[in-house]
Amino acid sequence: MAVAMKRSISEVTISLQETPLMVPQIPTHRLYKRIRRNACNANGTLTSILSYVNMLEEASSNEALQILLKITDSMHFDETEFPEAVSKLAEHFQREPESAVRVKILSLFADLATETGMDGQQLIDEVIKLLKTEQSAKVISQGLNVLEKIGKSFTPSVSYINKMVFFAKVKLFSASHNVQRHAILLLGVFVLVSDAEKESLELIGKYTDSPDARVRAQAFRSMLTLGERGVHLPPSLYPRACVSLTDDYECVRKEALNMVYELGVRHPEEMIKVQDSEQEVRLIDDAFGKVCSAICDLSMNIRTQAAELLGGMTMVSDEFLHQTLDKKLMSNMRKKRSLHERSAAHFASGEWSSGKKWADDAPKEVVSADSVSLMASGACGALVQGLEDEFLEVRTASVNSMCKLALKNPLFAVTSLDFLVDMFNDEIEEVRLRAIYSLTAISRHIILREDQLETMLSSLEDYSVEVREGLHLMLGACKVSTKACLTLVVQKVLDVLLKYPEDRLSTFGCMQRVGQKHPELCMSITPQQLQDHPFFDSAERDVEDPAYVCVLIMLFNAAQHLPAMLSVFPETTIKHYAYLRDTMPNFVPRLDVGGDAKELNLTGSTGSRQFLETLLSNIQRAYSAPQARQALLKAAQDDLDRLAEIDPAFSGTANFTSVFFGAQLQMEQLQLAATGLSIKAPIKECLLQLIKKCLMLQNLFNNLTNDDQLLVKQMCLRASALNLVLIVKDRSQSALGPCQLLLHIASDASSFLHENSSVIADTFTSAIMVKLATVGDPKPGRVFREILPIVQTAAPVVIPQINTNIKMCKARIIEPTESSYSADNVIKVTAGLIAAVPFVAELENLQQSQRQDLRLKIKYPDQNVHIIVPRKRDLKKVMTEEGESESHWRLRTKVLLSHGVWTEASTVEITICLSVKPNNELELCKPVKVHFAPKPVKRGL
Repeated sequence: MAVAMKRSISEVTISLQETPLMVPQIPTHRLYKRIRRNACNANGTLTSILSYVNMLEEASSNEALQILLKITDSMHFDETEFPEAVSKLAEHFQREPESAVRVKILSLFADLATETGMDGQQLIDEVIKLLKTEQSAKVISQGLNVLEKIGKSFTPSVSYINKMVFFAKVKLFSASHNVQRHAILLLGVFVLVSDAEKESLELIGKYTDSPDARVRAQAFRSMLTLGERGVHLPPSLYPRACVSLTDDYECVRKEALNMVYELGVRHPEEMIKVQDSEQEVRLIDDAFGKVCSAICDLSMNIRTQAAELLGGMTMVSDEFLHQTLDKKLMSNMRKKRSLHERSAAHFASGEWSSGKKWADDAPKEVVSADSVSLMASGACGALVQGLEDEFLEVRTASVNSMCKLALKNPLFAVTSLDFLVDMFNDEIEEVRLRAIYSLTAISRHIILREDQLETMLSSLEDYSVEVREGLHLMLGACKVSTKACLTLVVQKVLDVLLKYPEDRLSTFGCMQRVGQKHPELCMSITPQQLQDHPFFDSAERDVEDPAYVCVLIMLFNAAQHLPAMLSVFPETTIKHYAYLRDTMPNFVPRLDVGGDAKELNLTGSTGSRQFLETLLSNIQRAYSAPQARQALLKAAQDDLDRLAEIDPAFSGTANFTSVFFGAQLQMEQLQLAATGLSIKAPIKECLLQLIKKCLMLQNLFNNLTNDDQLLVKQMCLRASALNLVLIVKDRSQSALGPCQLLLHIASDASSFLHENSSVIADTFTSAIMVKLATVGDPKPGRVFREILPIVQTAAPVVIPQINTNIKMCKARIIEPTESSYSADNVIKVTAGLIAAVPFVAELENLQQSQRQDLRLKIKYPDQNVHIIVPRKRDLKKVMTEEGESESHWRLRTKVLLSHGVWTEASTVEITICLSVKPNNELELCKPVKVHFAPKPVKRGL
């Protein structure tokens, strides 16, 4: 089965608890070794690494290289042969004349450590021993790289760390730049923190003056690595990093820029002297100026990096921060020199007044930008230069940094507003979106003026639906200054809605937030928007008109915060409120009009939890009465499904418990079949349903505790054991696959129990693992005979504990809807050709690792099913006022429909699902049905 997700184990009452058995740790490598051996025997491939290594004795260098490549490609060998194989490979290394073969042998050592879990200490000893007498720089540099990989594959002891560090320090004096680079890399990764602060940091720092650019870059990178590991990076490194900012090589400037940023963030209040002056500035301010200067770098990568780093320097002084928006040097950024200093400089110049010109002996101030400013002239207006850069990467990074800085500084947010608004006209959609989302994020600090609104609203007619939805989100998050501004927003939004009717839901959400943020302004434009004349009755407007619905949504949400508005609503508007409140409760709030009764709210902490606790306690009391217990489980499933509908906050817990009870019912039915009794439903159908529910428990739920995970793994173990028993009894298909599946699941559960000693397995799991651990040759018949008595006498599964943090992955199809493609609106296309149907869906609680498993499922009336993999770029995170949602996604794509000739229109089902196993898709929502009619080809006369 797929990788198990998290689930909880519940406690049974004291009378039913048994003394927990000590779960024997099944050797995981033994189980996997058996499975690999069965697979290899079926394919006729070699499984002994020694058979390969022995072939090296009489092979030439070219043949030896080919043999080593075969070993690397296989990597499925008997682990007991590894020590002897390593010794023979080391012997061949010493007598091999070709350096390429020696390099490959060292690389093979690293593969053995990372892919097979071989003891790294033996490999470290062998590699260091071999490299002590090695003369080839290429082989030594590869050996240092191999030591790094081996060291990362396990947790080496202090003695082995000191061995690698000492060896790396010895190789630092090599004439080869590659050896120096890999030695510095090894020091940065493994040197002890205490030793690094004493001498290693200074030793690495000396190599920032190396003649080779790659060594200089690696020295900075290793010092940064030490900083990440907790080593104190002193401010004395700052001058060295500043000098390297003007290096000829991009790789050095990149690492030096990271060092300047890191030192500025770590020591913001450290005072340093300005170059060629006695004046002092804060280190963070000077570092900020240095990073700003890097935005003028010739390399696009450096400019992008500098623009990104600016966003993290939030402790910079206001005068330095505001200078990034002005290309002219501000007066307060100039160095102030006393009259004595200016007179001394004038006297030193040797010039004397001739008396012919008025005031020619007056003190003159040098105007060189580099000598009079606290910030280099190239750094002035750095963010503006970034926004005007020719590369979209630099512009995007500049917008993001401007947003981060504005979030920390409200005054800077107001100043940067005009620059962000100008980016709405960028030619690249991604840059426009970043500007829109950035302005949304800083909306709490700003109030929009009418001239700014005109630029924003002109972008509402953008062809991109994402830009339009982003602008709807931004307009809903921002505040406007005047009544005229609000009228302008409403009118433009309604005009664009006529042009793009598919933006209906996004527009509704925009108007909802506009009403909530501007109740007073909304009240002033209410008669105008409702077209309510003070003396004459106006015609009742169509409540199905999207533009009218938008106005009502805005006014109703404003009335929620300003109840006095209700008095200016005409009678027809009150009637329309009752209709919209029932049809669109997400957009229309509850108002105290028309006798609207108070709503009953169930929350996960009160009513829902109490109901679930009562439900589980009733099932627990019926633990020893199978018939009553099964009846309670069936009734509980319906109750939990209904609870998930009426209480969204508790839906994940309710759905999980419902699926768990369903799997438990199926398992008890199949357990009766395993004992030889007959059941009503077909066994194969019950097995499929049980496997499907186990897959749902594994893949559709997250935020589960260790107890939750164990409970799911135990459920899957029971299901796989039942599957093997029933298939062997049926004798109609091979049992090798189910047997290997059982071994895999048992090994996974055993590893989980070993890693989490705080959780305890139940009696069934303990007994199954004891039997599997004693099976020498795990063939299906042998395993069947061992586990059959355990399966037939297994006690019922314990019920899960309540975990209110459980979330279920589910989807909601927004477009198409069944009403938009009903029998009156059929998709007609010539048979054999393709019809593209716009498809929009929102997914909740989808994990990042599940993105590649998302599928679209299309089922035609002839029962043909097409599974489509959506493009990665079509799935994006939903944006909110707080930024990107963590687990809320939107899929926007087109579904392609095609078929042969039909005599009449019929429905095609479209749904979204997760592909967890081959030919196993878990549907995330109910399918939507669209009418489709492929017509015959019209032939000309």
